[in-house]
Amino acid sequence: FLRVDHDFRYYRLLSLNNRLVFRTFVGLAVPYGNSSEMPFERSFFAGGANGMRGWQYKQLGPGTFKDTLNIERIGDIQLEFNAEYRFPIYDYLKGALFFDAGNIWTLKEIENLPGGAFKLDKFYKDFAIDAGIGFRFDLSFFVFRLDAAVPLRDPSELPADRWQFDNIRLKRFVWNFGIGYPF
Repeated sequence: FLRVDHDFRYYRLLSLNNRLVFRTFVGLAVPYGNSSEMPFERSFFAGGANGMRGWQYKQLGPGTFKDTLNIERIGDIQLEFNAEYRFPIYDYLKGALFFDAGNIWTLKEIENLPGGAFKLDKFYKDFAIDAGIGFRFDLSFFVFRLDAAVPLRDPSELPADRWQFDNIRLKRFVWNFGIGYPF
């Protein structure tokens, strides 16, 4: 197999303690030779503390696939965009407001993952979007992080129901604990 990915980051200092941070992740994995699919551990996934924080770990995608059987969600392609505004709250306590957009896809349609294949003319319609707030306990040498995010656009829903603005409730927030900054 062949796997290539790249993580682009840009840090913009607004003042001494306030910054905007942007991240773009692009990845492609292609099985070849005697492999018909990627090894599970080398495939891409979306959701969790360091990516699409409005979804639990590996619970997003691929594409518009809606899981009803708790199938492992992996893909051959990943696009993800993150933006975070980081600011001080008090002493070691820092805050963040963030926005994530992205998804994973398979290279070809797979029977048990309908809607998961990447299609150049519609992949942008498959983007998931979330937003949230984070708290960081920054000890300089170690950072504990708690993020709460809510899905704003869920590609697994029917097209008319994908935007979730009418469904923002505290119980829909996904809580993620992390060590270190997400990017």
